[in-house]
Amino acid sequence: MSTFKLHELKIKTEHFEDVLAGRKTHEVRLNDRNYQVGDVLHLQEIDKNLQYTGQTLNACVTHVLKGGQYGLADDWCVLSLGSVTATSAKLLIKFLRDRLEETCDCIEASYSIIRESGRTITDSQITVEGGREFIAEANAYLKDISEVAA
Repeated sequence: MSTFKLHELKIKTEHFEDVLAGRKTHEVRLNDRNYQVGDVLHLQEIDKNLQYTGQTLNACVTHVLKGGQYGLADDWCVLSLGSVTATSAKLLIKFLRDRLEETCDCIEASYSIIRESGRTITDSQITVEGGREFIAEANAYLKDISEVAA
């Protein structure tokens, strides 16, 4: 099962614009959230008055340099930011695939209960079959993406 944390963070306009333009590929933060590789930062732009502008973007954490080294205080970290859209889409596909697989497993586990109630499992079987086909397609797509990225 793939999981990731979504961190909603404020970011000043000048830094937001640099991340958006690809000039800023890291973020220095207090490590009070136990940031991990694969987490997604939902960056919300704030103006000079610390008010939200409504502009947001997502960035994926590709590396975490924890404090206590290179002059970085113990409770701080440097987060490397990766390809936002592709990484987020890949994580979302994995997450949805895993939830669908769990749902299919639950439906299959209920077949005996459905039969005992005097009903047929035909509709449930069709649902599971379609779900399993989607899972196979998602796996093939994720494999293709990994091969292209390598």
